[in-house]
Amino acid sequence: MGTNPKIAIGLLSPVGLLFALPIMLWAFSFTELLGQEKCRIGSISAVEYERVLVRAGAQRWTVWPGLSNGAFWPSDNGFRGPTASFNSNINDQLLSHVRELAGPAASIDRQLASSHAVMRSMGAEYVQNQEVPDARRDRGASSVHFTYYLPQVRFAPACVLCLIWSYTTIDVIFSRDLAADRYELQEVNTLFAGLKGSPDKNRARNVPWGSCPEFR
Repeated sequence: MGTNPKIAIGLLSPVGLLFALPIMLWAFSFTELLGQEKCRIGSISAVEYERVLVRAGAQRWTVWPGLSNGAFWPSDNGFRGPTASFNSNINDQLLSHVRELAGPAASIDRQLASSHAVMRSMGAEYVQNQEVPDARRDRGASSVHFTYYLPQVRFAPACVLCLIWSYTTIDVIFSRDLAADRYELQEVNTLFAGLKGSPDKNRARNVPWGSCPEFR
């Protein structure tokens, strides 16, 4: 069968190309080879982590449409930023996926390995690690943030504005009891780029490309 000339002309028009480009980038983002890094995370061997990564990739939490109801923008609010409830729902889903993958009574190393596997199965890149004192509690507590950068177009395949504001950042946050040197998976926090600012992956990076997360 031949291609309808009207469809072909439409796809070649400036507007058609404008919408075709993010869709092609969205489709291309799924071709990443996720298993290239050989992670050993605490007591989790490289072989065991690879099994966790395979299980993560087999699940149905790929970003669009599983974590977004947007086609043209990663939002439940039209072309405006996502509402608080929308962000909260995504954060809850991701945290639930990590815990589901880790399994009940999982060690902290397995929780960290599972969180990394979920992020990598979505195509997110590990970029930054930082420990922040917990101002709400005494000086014996802090939170450890593992920050991932995810191409924003993954949330909305026809998102033209995602070519301008490229990345969504996702923080996997563990609380730390300094006295006991004990960690606990606390929350996942997703922050979409937009008019208020777009994160710069290169400036934010403080871990080598392809690194695996670890508690320092």
